[in-house]
Amino acid sequence: MKTLRVWFYDPAADSEGFVNKVVASIDRPFCHVELQFADDRACSIYMGSKIAMRMRTFESPNYVCLQVPCSDTQHTIATGHAEHLHDLGLVFSSLQMTSCLLWSAVANNPKHTFCSKLVTEILQQAGLVSDNIDAHLTSPSALHRLLLPQTQIAPVHVLQPSTRSVALDFKVRRN
Repeated sequence: MKTLRVWFYDPAADSEGFVNKVVASIDRPFCHVELQFADDRACSIYMGSKIAMRMRTFESPNYVCLQVPCSDTQHTIATGHAEHLHDLGLVFSSLQMTSCLLWSAVANNPKHTFCSKLVTEILQQAGLVSDNIDAHLTSPSALHRLLLPQTQIAPVHVLQPSTRSVALDFKVRRN
């Protein structure tokens, strides 16, 4: 049995990230989510960018990890779908993200996405989230609430050093 790690970013203790705090204040406590596979690659998207598939560790105490149990087949499907979406070159949509937070499905352009829609769709493709869930209306916090009953919270000791990234703001700091 494998697991997919779903990382949620809580900006409450972050001294920067105004947009992150605004997003989290609408549907608490999270503003961003990423999906990580067994090989430590993470699939994510940030404001002003395309979907990224990169090796990633999560050391910030602002991240909370849920481990979603899955079969080898489900893991393979999730990884394949993430790679497919990455290869399509989908870009971040502030409009879609905003409409999600306002609970109104507008501007659902198939060439655009945002973090929680992306992760929800990958988990749906793998059969880990019901197809009845509207990914376009799923915020990071809503996805956390949805997954919590079927997951385990990752122990703190699995966290490893990483490059720092700001979930939604335009400013990215590198250590």
